[in-house]
This record gives sequence, C-alpha cells and structure tokens, in this order.
Amino acid sequence: MSRLDLPTGTVTFLFTDVEGSTKLLHALGDADYADALGEHRRLLREAFSRHGGVEVDTQGDAFFVAFPTATGAVDAADDAVRALEPGPITVRIGIHTGSPLTTDEGYVGIDVHRAARVAAVAHGGQILLTAATASSADDRDLRDLGDHHLKDLAAPERLFQLGDGSFPPLKSISPSHLPTPTTPFIGREPEVARVAELLRDQETRLLTITGPGGIGKTRLAIEAADETTASFPGGLWWVALAPLQDPSVVETAIADELMLREEGVDLGAAIEQQLGGRRTLLLLDNAEHLLPDVGERIGALLAAAPSVVALVTSRERLRLGPEQVVDVPAMTLEDAETFFLSRADAAGVRIERSDAVTDLLDRLDRLPLALQLAAARLRIFSPDQLLERLSARLDLEGDRDADPRQRTLRNTIGWSHDLLTDDERERFRRLCVFAGGGSLTAVEAIVGGDADTLLALVDKALVQRREASGEPRFWMLESIRSFAEERADAAGELTELRMRHAAWYRDLANAAEAAIRAGDPEEIHVAVLEAEIGNLRSALSFGLETDDHDLVRSIVVALPMYWIMRGRLSEARAWIERALALGPTGDDLHRRLLSSLATIASLQGDHEVAVEAADEAADLASALGGATDRIDQLRERGLAALLKGDWASAEPVYEELFELATAVDNGVRTSASRLNLATIANKTGRHDRAEELLRENLTFVRSRGQSRCEATTLAMLAETAIHQDRGDAVSEPARVAAVRSSQISDDPLLIYSLELIAAAAAEDGDGRRAATLLGATDAARERMELDRDDDEAFVRDWIRARIPRSLSPDDITSASEAGGRMDLGAALTEATAD
Repeated sequence: MSRLDLPTGTVTFLFTDVEGSTKLLHALGDADYADALGEHRRLLREAFSRHGGVEVDTQGDAFFVAFPTATGAVDAADDAVRALEPGPITVRIGIHTGSPLTTDEGYVGIDVHRAARVAAVAHGGQILLTAATASSADDRDLRDLGDHHLKDLAAPERLFQLGDGSFPPLKSISPSHLPTPTTPFIGREPEVARVAELLRDQETRLLTITGPGGIGKTRLAIEAADETTASFPGGLWWVALAPLQDPSVVETAIADELMLREEGVDLGAAIEQQLGGRRTLLLLDNAEHLLPDVGERIGALLAAAPSVVALVTSRERLRLGPEQVVDVPAMTLEDAETFFLSRADAAGVRIERSDAVTDLLDRLDRLPLALQLAAARLRIFSPDQLLERLSARLDLEGDRDADPRQRTLRNTIGWSHDLLTDDERERFRRLCVFAGGGSLTAVEAIVGGDADTLLALVDKALVQRREASGEPRFWMLESIRSFAEERADAAGELTELRMRHAAWYRDLANAAEAAIRAGDPEEIHVAVLEAEIGNLRSALSFGLETDDHDLVRSIVVALPMYWIMRGRLSEARAWIERALALGPTGDDLHRRLLSSLATIASLQGDHEVAVEAADEAADLASALGGATDRIDQLRERGLAALLKGDWASAEPVYEELFELATAVDNGVRTSASRLNLATIANKTGRHDRAEELLRENLTFVRSRGQSRCEATTLAMLAETAIHQDRGDAVSEPARVAAVRSSQISDDPLLIYSLELIAAAAAEDGDGRRAATLLGATDAARERMELDRDDDEAFVRDWIRARIPRSLSPDDITSASEAGGRMDLGAALTEATAD
C-alpha cells in the first residue's frame, strides 16, 4: 500500500484480534478452523470497506485498519461484531483517534501502539474506545469503564465500551503493579470464582491459597485478584516473598512496593494514612519458607491497618485467627488436556487427544508445572514414550513430602533433570543463584557455559525467558529454582556461587556509580541498577550473612542515585546508616556514605542530620587529601555550605568545581555545578543571572543527552520565572520537565514538575486543576517521605495565593482529595490533558 492510500491528519485506528484462537483451532480442527477464519476475514473486510476503512496490515487473525473519521470506525466495528455473532469466531476490537506521522513505511507514533494496546485488553465481542474516539461518538451507546493502565504506556487511559454487553473485567494492567502473565489462563473457573467471592466479602481480612508447588497458586491468585479490582479502591499490590531469605525484611518488601517507611512498627499506620482508609489488597506470594514468623508479621500488619486485606499464596496455611483457606486442587481432566495441548502447540508440536495423553495427565496428577515440563519434551518423545519414561520415574518412592502431589512434581522435575546432559545439569543448578533472574551477560559471567546450553534449558521449560530493554533475562519458576538450589548445595557449589554472584553485582553497581560520577547521564545507569535490584539485595544479604562488610559498603555506596530517582528514600537511609555502622570510618567509602546520607536526609527534611553528615564528609575529604578526587572534595564543601544556607561560601566553591568539571569533560558534574550556581543566584535575588545560567545549561545537557539534568534545568527555569513574577513563562518548561521526569521514572522530580504545572494552572485561573495536582503531589510526598525544601514551599504558597477566590474552600478540598487518590501517572495525565 502506498502512502497516498492512507488517511492523514486526524485518523482513527481500529485493531481486531480473534479471542481464544488456539483453543478454537483444537476444537474445530485444521480444515474447519481455516474455513471459519476465511469467512471471518470476508465479513470484517466488508464492514471496514462499507465505512471508509483502509486496511493497513493483517497478521494471522488480526486486522489493523485506518479510518478518516471516528464515526466510520465505530460503525464498522459495530457491523463487524454483529456479522460475526452466529460464531464460532469472536473478535475483540480497540479504537483510538490521533494524529500520527505518515511515512513511506506507514504510520509512526504512539497513537498506533495505543490502539493496539486497547484491543489487547478487550474480550471477544467487546468494542473498546479511548476517550479521544468517544468524544466524537456522543450519540452512541457508550459505557464509561474508567481509567485503565495499558502495557508500555505510562499514563492510564480512559476507556469506553460500545453497547451494554456484559463482559468480564478488562485485562488491563493493574495500577497496583500486579505482574502480567505471559501465557493464557486456562480453566479454574470454580476456584477463581470462590477466591473472588471471598475477596469481595467485606468480612475477609486474610485469605491463603494453599497447595503444593506447581499447582498454580500464584496464577490463580492473580486471576482472582484481577476480577475484584473494583472492590479495592486502594489498589492491588504485589509483593514477591520468594527472593527474601529473612522474615525480618517482609515489612521492608511491602514498604518498598508501596513507597513507605520500612519500620514494621509504623507500617500499618503508614498504609492507613497513605490510602486514606480505602480497602486495599496485598498479594503476598510464596510465603511458606518464611513461616512461622511471616504469619505473625502479617497478623500484626492487619491489626494495625483495618483497610488492608492480605491474599497469601503458600504451601501451608499461616494458622492465624482471621485466616480463610482455599486449597487448590489438581486441574480437571478437560482443563488439563487443553493446557497440555496449548503448551505443546507453543513448543511447535501438534498432538491429538488420546488415551496415552489422558493416562499421562493422570500420572502427572494434572499439575500445571508438571504438564508444562512434560509438554516441552514432546519435541523429542511421543505421548506414549513420555508415559513410559515418566511412569518409571514416578513409580519411585522419591521424597517423602506431606502431599503426594508434591512428590509427583519433584519427581517430574527430577526426571527432566536426569534427562539433561552433564553440561546442562551444571548450568541448571547454578542458575538458582539469581534473584528474579539475570541477563545473558550475568548468566555467562557467573554460571559459565555457552548460549546453546542455556537455550536447551529454555526449550525444556526448566528456565524461562522474558524480553527486557536491552538483552533478554532468564529466570526460574520458584519450585524449579528450589530444586536447583538443592542440587547446587548437594554439589558443594552453593556458597561459591553466591560469592561469585555477590562479587559480580558489586562490580556492576560500582561500574554504574563510577560512570555517573565520571559524567554519564544518571538515568541510563539507574535503569541498569533497577533491573538488577533483586540481585543487588540478595548480594547485600549475603554480605551481612558472611560478615563481609566491605561487600555491603561497596554496594550500598553505589545505590543512592537509584534510590533518589525512584523515590525510595527510607530504604536508602536504612541501608546507608547500616553500612556506616559497619566501619571503618576513615576511608573514602565512609566519606561517600556520609555524603549520601546528607543528601537523603535533606530530601527527607531532616536538616540536622543532613548538615552534620555533610560537615563530616567535607572534613574527611580534606583529611584524605589526594586520596579523594578534587571534584569530590569540592562537592562535599559545596554541599555542606548549601545545606547551611551559606551562599557566600558556596558560590566560589561551585565556580571552581564548574571550571574543573569542564576541564575534565565531566558532563553531569558540569551541569550540576551550573544548576547549583543558578540556585545560589535565585537565593540571593539575582534571578536574571539564574535564568542566564539555566538557559546555558539547557543547551549543554541537550547536547549531551542528559535527560535528568534537562528535566531539572527546565523545572528550575519554571521556578525562576515564578521568582521573576512571570507566571506566563512557567507552563511550557514545567510540562516538558514533567514528561522527561516520567520517561526516566524520576518520581521526586516528577512531583516537583507537577507542582510547577499547578502554579501555571493557578496563574491561568484554573484553580480546580491546581488544587487537584497539589493533592496528588502532597499524597506522593507523604508516601515517599519526601519533604519540601524552601524553594518548593515557596512555590506551593505562591500557588495557593493565586487560586481564584471564586473557588470555595469545599471545592478546593474536594479537588485536593480527588488528586490524593491519583497515582503519579494519572496526575501527569491531568496535568498535560490539553
């Protein structure tokens, strides 16, 4: 298709997809399915053509169509669904209107992706519209489904359903960060309904899903929780307990997910304060290895937080008073067959139902993980051969677990393990060391072996592969990882493996931190640290277990920028103070830890601790002399002076630091020095000088690709305009700063940028938006324990003084409360709506 055929300007995109195509293929057979698919394509193309649609692309059973009008797209979708109603095929349809870029290759831009993501969350027979399309379809029968988070899109999307049809909840990503499964969910309807019913019951406080490893507890919990989103206005929050080795850090893991303080005694009250008493679900996955202590901690949390409901997965119950238990049975034969055939199909093998398949499923106790492992072997064995070989393994007595199904799973994993080559077995057991998986580079460095061996383990379903930014990551399901860890321990390799793992991640963290100090953009290396934070925490735990203080100190000193950009100040402070207590106290690591404590404490509003730590860091830098880089010496002196408000002392320090950083081409330190000089200029009333410095800095950071420095510079330009009483010059830099901050996931900087947008809204007379955004940022600051400095407090007062008097106190309170219920993504959408 040529570019001339495509609608241009404002275009409405329509995406379709067949629901349950794999299951339908097995039900109909090849020939009948091909006929049904062909008829489906004919009917859809007729509907699209009738309303002016242009077919952009067709892949498999999916269509991508562009329409010059929103009404044409909506009418075409309605006709298409009605034409398909006799069945057997049903399609889900997503529609979005935007203004994409048109190139020789077709459409380019986020609008295309948004339309595709909308279709992906629908159900068969359901037509979903974004707000942009719905605004042009006012005369249609639309049902407002509210805001939904879509994959790969930062801000939530308001979605509407065409017609009054009844469908399950959308398959959108929970704003509470429930994980998104990578395979279809099959069967379990009674269990999902039972768990969902209990979760909706206002009397339920603690629900434990029990069963042996591999039975599907986690997947059932996720599916049931997704069904009950409307019952939990405080959100659904996922906390993975499997990587934790010590029950004492359970509160830390929960607080980290909710961006709260880690101290367990205050956690329940902090949750209640943050969520305003709204009913909230915590999904705590894989608790069995932390029993019985984890039960006591969960019980204490529930007692302190009446609005919280805990959904726990565990191989055994917690034995608490309010606990209700759902034991997960094996899959039904029908569901097990469908699951097994779908996994075989995913492995590229087509098999039919047979007595051998039925016998095989029964021999495997219809455990999903056992079925998945067996299906991976169909590329080598027929079902009859699998049955013969597995029967010999399963007839062995094996391990004497309490649940016979657990013996089945362990022996199934063991059978798969026994079929591995020696190289594959070695690689398999060593992969247990990764917490949350590892990159190919990390796997090769720590575990050794070649890529072919790793891919063989993926093919056999013993190792999972998932896409990530950069290179793919490899990980194990928890039951398999536990089995592998036992084998590594039996081989006498586990301690050595953990030592290599900890050393490798220490070096990775140190390299990232060194690159930041040398002038690389912070956001690039913070993203690397974020991807590996599970492994870094595991390395820290190993250092504490083995009293390797240098290991702990060297990892902690590398993470403050990560903690700052992600708004995890309490976790940062707890680790930094712990590392400082390990000693020694007279080396450069101690100096850097003190400097980090000063920065973190300042952000938390703990001025006394911040100043004391900064002074100690500056004194130690001077005492160390040549052992500390001159740039770092100047930074410590400048930070100490800034925290004490000694502008006269700070300015010459930062001028010298700027000259030195420029001479050695340290990009981040050059821009940071200029930003500090601009801050001092604003503090001393030289606002025009501050603007001059900031505009110089904006050109510099954009030439270096420093997104975080660019966002900071733009935010300071907006703040400087307020100091200059030029409210009309605030909006543009503040909006770009907010978008940049969101793109690099720097939540503290995003919060301040949103407050500056609120200032622009107040200046324009839009007091309701200003109050809403302040409500959102107030709540976010409270969640992160992020204090306002003097400049941020000045901006907030400036906003409140400019909210129109026509807006009543009740209106302001209502808008602020509405903002307090928003996450930062929703607040950004509100801030940039027009």
